[in-house]
Amino acid sequence: MSRAGHRRSIEGAAWGCVSSVLLLGCTAPQGGDDPALEAALPPAESTTSSRIRFRDAAGELGLKFQAGIQGRSPLNIAALMGGGAGWLDLDGDGWEDLVLTGPAGVAFYRNETGRAFRDLTPQSGLDPKLRDVQGVAVGDFDADGRPDLLLTLLDGVRLYRNHGGHLEDTTRQAGLQLRRWTTSAAVADVDGDGTLDLFIGRYVHFRAGMPEFLRDGEARLTLGPAAYEADVGVLYRNDGRGHFQDITTAAGLSGSHGKTLGVSFADYDLDGDQDLYLANDEVPCDFYVNDGRGHFRNAALENGTALSATGQPQAGMGVDWGDYNGDGLPDLVVTTFLTEPTSLYRQERGGLFTEESQTTGLLAATRRWTGFGVAFEDWDNDGRLDLLQANGHVADQQDRVDAATGFRQPLQLFHNRGAQFHDVSENAGPPFRDRAVGRALAVADYDRDGRLDAVMANLTGPPVLLHNETQAKNWMGARLKGATPNREGIGAVLRLTTASGTQTRLLTRSRSYLSSVPAEVRFGLGFDTAGVLEVRWPGGPIQRVGTLPAGKTHELTRPPKP
Repeated sequence: MSRAGHRRSIEGAAWGCVSSVLLLGCTAPQGGDDPALEAALPPAESTTSSRIRFRDAAGELGLKFQAGIQGRSPLNIAALMGGGAGWLDLDGDGWEDLVLTGPAGVAFYRNETGRAFRDLTPQSGLDPKLRDVQGVAVGDFDADGRPDLLLTLLDGVRLYRNHGGHLEDTTRQAGLQLRRWTTSAAVADVDGDGTLDLFIGRYVHFRAGMPEFLRDGEARLTLGPAAYEADVGVLYRNDGRGHFQDITTAAGLSGSHGKTLGVSFADYDLDGDQDLYLANDEVPCDFYVNDGRGHFRNAALENGTALSATGQPQAGMGVDWGDYNGDGLPDLVVTTFLTEPTSLYRQERGGLFTEESQTTGLLAATRRWTGFGVAFEDWDNDGRLDLLQANGHVADQQDRVDAATGFRQPLQLFHNRGAQFHDVSENAGPPFRDRAVGRALAVADYDRDGRLDAVMANLTGPPVLLHNETQAKNWMGARLKGATPNREGIGAVLRLTTASGTQTRLLTRSRSYLSSVPAEVRFGLGFDTAGVLEVRWPGGPIQRVGTLPAGKTHELTRPPKP
């Protein structure tokens, strides 16, 4: 029996048993480019190369955290899924600090004005003895103007309140006595009362003594999620003072498929409320549409996002939203397991989605690897959203089965050239020629030079800090100053109009996989030097501001109620 047959015969229980041929029949509907969509984007470049360049600055800037478990093999499922990253300005000095997590623990690094990162874990208030840490979520849960920190764990969560640069564990006081394996978490105001509510994904029921491995010749391969019972996530309502109440059932979310790895809130239909997408592992994904009052309906099957292009459940890992084709509608990307291409769901009018991995150039390049963290961003500021993906296998002895695939896998960078993605990884710098076991991928302009950077969690070494050295074009950033309690305007929709067209962005902190990003949106302007910005505030007014100059991040204050 082929490895593919073996894998299917045990219902996908062992991650390492992969096909020696690429997945057959994995195609998206054929079709030419839509001229209307092409016209919405800046003109595509005629060159076949990309100017985007990165280098790994982690070592020189002091990022040495080891997220994974070293010196032991084989590793079970619990040791292979963690590896989080989150940016937050803990001390309010205007520079984004960094939290890194993994099975080995947690670390806090203070950003020294973009020139270095200083390990202040002991002084930060984080527990240095904490282990089996999964991901990071950030939000101002108590509405005091300072970002707070949530860590997800193999058994529960930890919530830390920010006291002006020092973290205090307030998990018990907040009512978050959640147990079992938690994964990605996301924050949003789901019911329109202004407070930041919290969805925490959960994965599988796993405990000591359960089966962990499957032998394949000389290798002992990690059992995957099919070997374990699904667990489901929890939605918590925030009372505005940092205390949470479980409203999962009342909100209509108790029927999710579980085995959730990626979580993302987004106002995908631009109706003013926050909808929820759950990337689930080898079971159908869930797409919950908000009725505007905090009650959700699962529309994943009807809108085309529950399954892969072939109509099969896929290993949903990381998730992000971005209007990659410039038509004003947010599109959805979901990373997946080896042989399954990264799914790119293009939103059509009416809220339906079409899977476009083949027609956009992602299919062949992404199904070679196991994807986790993912980010839609404009790395060269040309006005089009590119795609960055972190990869890494989920069986540490995979090299014994298939060395070409391997445990360590390369980062991938896809340059957007008019709604078509070109794999430019080979020429994007040394970090893309090295291999790692990538997990979280969190974007931030950590040195404030106008070019977006990113950090990738790595289970086989220190993190990778992708310093952007592209000769980039003009840019503009926006941060929001909302009314209490949603002071950062999380959930807002921003549109920037320049001479070249209009770009749409969603303001969120929870993206990718086990990741959190700054409360800022960034626009690439190409050669344009100014633009008019429109903000649809969450649950509030539409504000138009212009003409704003390029080359800086603008802070916009929510207008008072009439």
